[in-house]
Amino acid sequence: MQGVAMVDAPTDAPLQGQYKAMAVCWVLGLGTLFAWNSMVAIEDYYYILFPEYHPSRVLTCLYQPFALAILAIFSYNEAEVDTRRRILVGYNLFFLGTFMLIIVDLATSGTGGIGYFISICAIVGAFGVASAHVEGGVVGELSFMCPEFIQSFFAGLGAAGALTSALRLVTKAAFKNYDNGLRKGAMLFLGISTFIELLCVLSYAIYFPRLPIVKYYRSKAASEGSKTVSADLAAAGIQKQASDTEVQNDANLPHRLSNKQLLVQNIDYALDLFLIYVLTLSIFPGFIFENTGEHQLGSWYPLVLVVVYNVLDLISRYIPVVHFLKIESRKGLMIAILSRFLFVPAFYFTAKYGDQAGMIMLTSVLGLTNGYLSVCVMTVAPRSYKGPEQNALGNILVLCLLCGIFVGGCLNWLWLIDNLVGNAFHAVLYSRWCIHILLGNAFFVGGAITDAPLQGQFKAMAVCWVLGLGTICMEQYGDYSRLLLYCISDEYHPSRVLTCLYQPFALVALAIFLYNEAEVDTRRRILVGYTLFFLGTFILIIVDLATSGTGGIGYFISICAIVGAFGVASAHVEGGVVGELSFMCPEFIQSFAGLGAAGALTSALRLVTKAAFKNYDNGLRKGAMLFLRISTFIDLLCVLSYAIYFPRLPIVKYYRSKATSEGSKTVSADLAAAGIQKQASDTEVQNDANLPHRLSNKQLLVQNIDYALDLFLIYVLTLSIFPGFIFENTGVHQLGSCGNVVQFLKIEIQKGSHGCNPSSVFINSCILLHRKIW
Repeated sequence: MQGVAMVDAPTDAPLQGQYKAMAVCWVLGLGTLFAWNSMVAIEDYYYILFPEYHPSRVLTCLYQPFALAILAIFSYNEAEVDTRRRILVGYNLFFLGTFMLIIVDLATSGTGGIGYFISICAIVGAFGVASAHVEGGVVGELSFMCPEFIQSFFAGLGAAGALTSALRLVTKAAFKNYDNGLRKGAMLFLGISTFIELLCVLSYAIYFPRLPIVKYYRSKAASEGSKTVSADLAAAGIQKQASDTEVQNDANLPHRLSNKQLLVQNIDYALDLFLIYVLTLSIFPGFIFENTGEHQLGSWYPLVLVVVYNVLDLISRYIPVVHFLKIESRKGLMIAILSRFLFVPAFYFTAKYGDQAGMIMLTSVLGLTNGYLSVCVMTVAPRSYKGPEQNALGNILVLCLLCGIFVGGCLNWLWLIDNLVGNAFHAVLYSRWCIHILLGNAFFVGGAITDAPLQGQFKAMAVCWVLGLGTICMEQYGDYSRLLLYCISDEYHPSRVLTCLYQPFALVALAIFLYNEAEVDTRRRILVGYTLFFLGTFILIIVDLATSGTGGIGYFISICAIVGAFGVASAHVEGGVVGELSFMCPEFIQSFAGLGAAGALTSALRLVTKAAFKNYDNGLRKGAMLFLRISTFIDLLCVLSYAIYFPRLPIVKYYRSKATSEGSKTVSADLAAAGIQKQASDTEVQNDANLPHRLSNKQLLVQNIDYALDLFLIYVLTLSIFPGFIFENTGVHQLGSCGNVVQFLKIEIQKGSHGCNPSSVFINSCILLHRKIW
């Protein structure tokens, strides 16, 4: 580590009050999650009020974006943020939010409705903001104190789940025979939660800063250069010492590591926390509430599973207190965390074929490993740094934790595929994702890469195929969604409108990138594009759920806005990937023919779902939701593949290093992601002096005008026919509404190989022949 090593505290330091401080940390951890866990515990009440809105999944996914966005801002500026004010604002938001939930329920008399649900969603968003204030702030502050404080705080986080679950069982039994028993239990929960949040405000504002051990660690952090503890020291009556120390910081102290350096040095710990919560939240609580079937326990069954998970999660957070039971090896932690992905097939097959005893056992182990590994990572990571760096690292790790919770909550929706097209398809889909995670991160625990620079060609080709699939998967879904839109709003001509709307955004953004391509960070450009695809498809699901698929101008405008975002994403991705693959081997561009696989796959699935949902109510909508979930998964897979796996392949490193040596300035971030940042930087400095001047974009266009015209004419002809003519001008025939889908399949199977080859010429000739016949 490059950070300044921590010096052990002197024996005469005023360290009294350690156990009192640990108790306060436990209460603060309890208050950090008690409000949210109370809502999770009473979700059976919300499922009765809002049966069509999937409250367990919707509220989980709504909570996370607010927490992530605010915490990212705090993490970036943590060195300048007043930690005391930040934490108190967070706990006050929790207090006011839980109190407002009681007021809203009393005002509506617990009758449900869209207004009530929107109010709950708004308060849950406020809980996300509060969580970003509290969790990152407290963990960052406790990171420069003794490890027992972090362990106590995380134990309090686990206690919040265990306590709310136990209370839920008690209230369910106590109010079982009462009118509105569920509602009374919910109000009891919210009342207790409001009291606990008020207790956290008072404990942190008045009692905690006056403990001698807390004063000592905060003074020590201030002496090491921390600017975030001045208000805390002032609250303890030592404002002058804090002020004097801060004035001398810049002159007397070594420069602290930046957030980026801390993240690079601790990338394995960050990934550990991300993967822990991706796996946990992809199963809990959504799968527990909706996919575990009917058993002898009846309506008690999901509650028992939640209680079992939370109790074991709490117990496991105390296991690392016993030193020889604590995993401190980086490699050991990564192996243990990756092995947890075996829970996915285990939960799937237990829910399908097992009994309630097997599911209870699996849920117990899930909770046990979640709490234990979280505490191990959080207590080991901040060691060997000085106070300000520990504070920053704590914020970064919590940000990674919340990213894992958000991604896991999104992946939780994939279990719903099981209800649409059968269990086997979903098991294969999800298991392939888990295998990708296991293989894609093997470099953290595997052996060293061999010296051969061109290893991994076929792996790279497979990744290119996936990237091509993700680049156009949502565009092809658009043709499927138009079927839904024609049933809802045929007067809007969605097939033509969405196609024409998509293109200007793609063209303008791509033209800007093309003009400045020599200066654009290709890695950031491509990752932004795939992230936009992922968020856009996910928002389409939310919009459809919010409107219940009823259509209308508002729904159509929302889809138009998202399609515009897809155009921007396409400009980021397609030009960036093709430009990058152009300086690698030609097989990579050919493998990018996943563009065509997207069309063939969606067309084939369209035929399957057309038959499968033919006799179902809302069959068309169910098929659309299936397509959106698959597309969301594929775009997330593209993000992970390009960000983590692709840059570490030896053949990719070789070609990117070669491009840098030839003068490219766009691959420095890619080389940095592969661990060769210094080589990229040194090479870039020497480029202008040692290399011949590259051709301008204008010169390249003039020299390749025939190729440019080839591609222009291919797609002018294709898009003048497809998909608008297919969906609106082909008449009625024996195949009925399946006719346009068959035509869609025929043309899409041929995509991905439209270079100068016989099959391409044949297809274009057929198209021209059809046009003559018309």
